[in-house]
Amino acid sequence: MKKDKILIMFALAFIVMLRLVAASGNYNIEVTDVSPTSLIPGEKSELSFKIENTGDEDLENIVFSWEEKSGNILPIGLSNKKSIEELDEGDDENLDFDVFTSASAEPGLYELTLTLTYEKENGTATETSKAGIIVGGQTDFDISISDVSSSGIILSVANIGKNPANSVTIIIPTQSNFRISGSSSSIIGNLDKGDYSVASFQMTQQSRGSSNLNVEIQYTDTLGNRQTITKTTEVQSTQASSSITDSSGSSTSATGFATQNSSSGNNNWYLIAFVSSTILTIILIVVIIRRNKRKNESE
Repeated sequence: MKKDKILIMFALAFIVMLRLVAASGNYNIEVTDVSPTSLIPGEKSELSFKIENTGDEDLENIVFSWEEKSGNILPIGLSNKKSIEELDEGDDENLDFDVFTSASAEPGLYELTLTLTYEKENGTATETSKAGIIVGGQTDFDISISDVSSSGIILSVANIGKNPANSVTIIIPTQSNFRISGSSSSIIGNLDKGDYSVASFQMTQQSRGSSNLNVEIQYTDTLGNRQTITKTTEVQSTQASSSITDSSGSSTSATGFATQNSSSGNNNWYLIAFVSSTILTIILIVVIIRRNKRKNESE
């Protein structure tokens, strides 16, 4: 009889324990993804947070908020909070925010504080986590003709993007309209946003008129990745064709870039003509004066 009572008591205790465990439930919710992982200074972006119910209980009245303490990443509008009425076990939902990254934000990793609150049977629970967002990345450039001569060209390279660029190298790739007689690359170093530098190349244009010159720009972005972009600028040919001998000894026709030599030659001819006419005029005046003097003396 005693054994039966003991067994009954153990059975009742076991049932009560199972009910308590079932009643407690496994409540868990978390941010499982943030995208994008990088933002560009001075630009508006959409920041998306994936909220997932990873527990085994349905959740209600979920409130999500985020904060970046330096103030360089801010939501557009008044609130950095959004709510979800219900999120069933195993389900997820994306919450999107329009954000603006300050133009003065230094490139680097910024920490976001993520907060989730939700209701469960015995009250309200709060989950807090951290996420990293990179500010920085790639940039953009502008290429223009700074100066030209009969033997080469000087390019002006400006960083017109939102991020600095390190170890910038300018390369003139092989192309049919131009011939490089010197180095095809030029290292100009680091360029902060808004800065510019110049690169010179010894080259000649192989055709008359205007031609598009392709220029490659290689640089290291703020994430440490090596990038390559190609820009095109128009080159005007204004000099007469001249003869250039290539390495095989054959003569080819090439067109230079500038009119400075021809215009200088024209100016020299004008100067010689002016000086010659001036000398002739003086000689003529002297001859006339002497004739008049002799005529007066004979009278």
